[in-house]
Formats: sequence, C-alpha cells, structure tokens
Amino acid sequence: MSVLRAVALAYHGVDDVGGTVPVADDPHRLLTSPEHLRGHVRLLRRLGYRFVPAEAVLGGERPAERVAVLSFDDGFANWVTHALPVLEQERAVASFYVCPGWWEDQHPLVAGPAGRVMAAADVRRLLDAGMGLGSHAWDHPDLRGLDDAELARQLTDSRAAVAEVTGAPCRTVAYPYGLSDPRVQAAAAAAGYELGWGWQPGPWAVFDAPRLPAPPRHGARRLALKLLGVRRFWAP
Repeated sequence: MSVLRAVALAYHGVDDVGGTVPVADDPHRLLTSPEHLRGHVRLLRRLGYRFVPAEAVLGGERPAERVAVLSFDDGFANWVTHALPVLEQERAVASFYVCPGWWEDQHPLVAGPAGRVMAAADVRRLLDAGMGLGSHAWDHPDLRGLDDAELARQLTDSRAAVAEVTGAPCRTVAYPYGLSDPRVQAAAAAAGYELGWGWQPGPWAVFDAPRLPAPPRHGARRLALKLLGVRRFWAP
C-alpha cells in the first residue's frame, strides 16, 4: 500500500482584502478572503483529503488516509464571522490558535475592524461548531528570546487560559511566528503540550511539526502549486 500524504495549512485572519477591507489595512498579508478559503477547502477535498483537528495527528503516527489540518493563528474575531461560515458550509473542521493576552484587543499588524481580536466568550461559537482550540502563547512574543521564567509563563498561562475556556486540556501549541529552538520545544513539552507547530514544510517532528502557509491572496490554483513542494509528514 502506498504511503498517503498529510498536510497542515496555516492561516491567520479571514476577511475580504480589496473588498470590504482596504489593502492598506493588511500590509503583511495576514488575511485570506472567505472565497479563497473556500477554494482551498474544495481543492483539498477534490484531492481526497479528510479534514481533522490537530489532536488527530498527535504523535505523528502514519494516517490511514489522506488528512488535512487547517490551522488559524492569532485569535481574529473574523474567525467567527467569516471563517466559520465557510467551514460549516463546506463541512470542514479546523484548529484555532489564540493568544489569551490579546483578548478583545487590536492585532498589531492589521488595522481597522478586520484586526479586531476576539473575546474569550467568542470562542464558544467555534467550540460549539466542533472546531479545535490551541495555544499561540500568551501574547505572541518570539519565544526564543525569552528567559526561562518568561518562556514558561508564556506557555503555561496560555495553556491554562485555553483549558479554562474549553473545559478540557490544551494539548497543542502553535509557536508565534512559527519559530522555536530545542529549548523552546523542551519548554513546550514541560508545560504539558503534546504537539508544537512550526512553520514551512519539512520532516515531521512532534515539537516542530511542519505547516505550509496557505496563499492569502490566491485561491485553489496557487495552493495546488504550493502543495507540489510539500514533503510527506509521515515516512513509510
């Protein structure tokens, strides 16, 4: 039997840049339009992928079928208003990574209403829809530059805050900026996480799991081209 591929895609906010959102409000291209997200989901389904939350790949065991993890970082309020309707209409699940220290704040890199960060209470809508929730550290620093005490606080406080909202242990973390090193990865394990997401494709590692940044300004065709370069997550 041939080895089936698995892929994790990384998104941030979801809103219509160039439509309802001025291009100048999103200079770092953190927003993906709902229609591009829909196109990505439909492409993956056509390619035979089944959508699973991050917890489904804990440990990195070889999947029995094609699986895709859709992950969203930073805690945008537009997850509820723009991403969730697409996911529900397309019958896809995803995992959302929040910074509890940013609740009800403004994203530092996205201006205007599109950059609003959700409140803790908004998370209930995602959970009720069957979506997963994970930690993105407390307030999004580059974890590599922190001393040991602050590194531990960023990871443990955010994990506790997510658990308080969900009523269940927080098992996965997405490192801010996708950046980590062996010290950060060891701290994530010590804090009780079972999986840490990094950035860019690469070989599978439980605490530096690869994700492919989804193309924020493009639809299915560009994603298909990016997928051609993704390595398998699980080796034979």
